[in-house]
Amino acid sequence: MLTWQPGYCPAPAEVVTQVSGVCLTGEGRVVLVLEDGEAWSLPGGHPEAGEDWEATLRREVREEACAEVLACRLLGAVRVEGLTPQPYFQLRYRARVRLDAFTPTFETRHRAAVSPAEVLRFLPWLAGPIGGALLADALGERTQREPA
Repeated sequence: MLTWQPGYCPAPAEVVTQVSGVCLTGEGRVVLVLEDGEAWSLPGGHPEAGEDWEATLRREVREEACAEVLACRLLGAVRVEGLTPQPYFQLRYRARVRLDAFTPTFETRHRAAVSPAEVLRFLPWLAGPIGGALLADALGERTQREPA
């Protein structure tokens, strides 16, 4: 069972298995990455030992999308229950990014920066209740909270 928990930040003792972000360029385009040649995704990945969640997001966006996170905010967490004895979390951020030249070094082979209107064509799961809430929060937020 998946539950979207907006604004939720897990306690240090809770397990976080994934950190990813709705990454927006200065032009308001959403950054997507493609690893397997079939399914686009948001940049993100697994936390490494001793790494805080924001550092995970920054590293994964750099590795997968060849982009620098200029500012970010935790949007919330997806709570996953029933697959393991204990629930775990997947964190979702909103990030403003600057794209660098795309030189794939890690698992990602392609990057795209699409308009918000095109996102559902690439990520149909965002049309569901959890994805819809995530996308609405990420795209509806004004950048006035973030430094220019």
